[in-house]
Amino acid sequence: MLPAARTLQRPDGRAARVVPRVGRTLVAPAVVVLVLALLLPLALGSVFGAVVALGAAVLMLALVTFGIESTAIGLLALGFVLAPMNDVRPVAALTFVTMSDVFLVLSIGLLLPILVTGRFERQALFLVGAAGVVGLGLVTSVAGDHALASLNGLLRLLVGALMLPVTFMLWRPRRNIVTLLAAAYVLGNSISVLQAVASGLVSYEGRAIGLTRHPNILGLCSMLALTLIPFLLQELPRWSGWIVLAAAGVCGYGVWISGSRAALLVAVAMVAVYLVLSRSVERGLLLFGASIVPVYLVGRTLSSGDVGNNILNRFVGGGSASASDLAREQLVREAVERFLSSPVLGVGFADALEAHNIYLQVAASGGVAGLAFYLVLLASVVRQPLRLPSRYRLLALPAFGYVLVGFITPLLWDRYIWCLLALPFLMSVRGEADDSAPSRNDALQETA
Repeated sequence: MLPAARTLQRPDGRAARVVPRVGRTLVAPAVVVLVLALLLPLALGSVFGAVVALGAAVLMLALVTFGIESTAIGLLALGFVLAPMNDVRPVAALTFVTMSDVFLVLSIGLLLPILVTGRFERQALFLVGAAGVVGLGLVTSVAGDHALASLNGLLRLLVGALMLPVTFMLWRPRRNIVTLLAAAYVLGNSISVLQAVASGLVSYEGRAIGLTRHPNILGLCSMLALTLIPFLLQELPRWSGWIVLAAAGVCGYGVWISGSRAALLVAVAMVAVYLVLSRSVERGLLLFGASIVPVYLVGRTLSSGDVGNNILNRFVGGGSASASDLAREQLVREAVERFLSSPVLGVGFADALEAHNIYLQVAASGGVAGLAFYLVLLASVVRQPLRLPSRYRLLALPAFGYVLVGFITPLLWDRYIWCLLALPFLMSVRGEADDSAPSRNDALQETA
């Protein structure tokens, strides 16, 4: 026989019914069995149905066992792990929905009760930029020739680029959640790079793809993952420093095998930005020492003449670089023509990804006014980590990386970019997270 429930007195004088530990232990299996029974017809219908039923059962088990917020954090971490794998989709035909999107939406859905009751720390600069881009986008879309296509592009910008920052403004989790999500992204990108190495699958150009849809995306995600390495080395325990450095090596190799010139250039530029943010001579010397082996390997590759279609050959116009450059020049000319046809308000977001330059794309889509608001939006994203206590300023590296790579990439609203740009909005600038909190060992400092 199970022990009876006890009644305790709350501080406000009301009675509280306490369920015995044994009773709580039996609730989770009972709920899972009930959910499986309800979803059994769906599970027997197809493999997809079976996966959905199993996922629902696991979700219910997690909710009963760990609670709503902890389950949401777990789903969010899975979303960050899968973010660099944008070719991993729940349904192959839905090319615009990734598994990362599924987990991110589920996590936000679970957090809704917390978000609607939480304190909203208004980020005026971000909100002004976002409201301006969306407002002008609605006007230009309705007034344009391709209203539905333009509204679709604007909706993707709203969901992909603005949803997570606004969500994080409403949610103030524990400080270590930021570190968890950053580590999850690096882990996911490392898995994608290792899959590229293990499978040997390449694009039609002979460049590695990994678990992404294009070599340039593999290169961009690898570059963004590299920008998180200094922060992780600072925040994680010293014993994990070598694991983080190994992940950095994997991500650096991902930039190399992707053949993305933009990713390599920005990765090198981020080293200089990191040294400015860290203001550490010791770390500069460490980076110099770490660069000796890569520089040697690059020199050896150049001297052997066996450069193929990798980054080095593409820098000098070899491999597929010449054709890519010609195509980009044509796309830039077309975007300039669209901008000149309506320079004030733009022509809408129907062709918002056609110039390989996010600034030109926004100018053509939203005109000068739209570009001005978009620059305000980006400025707020860069400014947010710089307003935080010094230990979190390294989170500005992904934002600086995107600002630079934006001159040579068309990727405007993808979640594998904006999930990192949203990370600093998890932290309050009002002092809840300050430098007086216990700091983790800085592995770079210790190994210098």
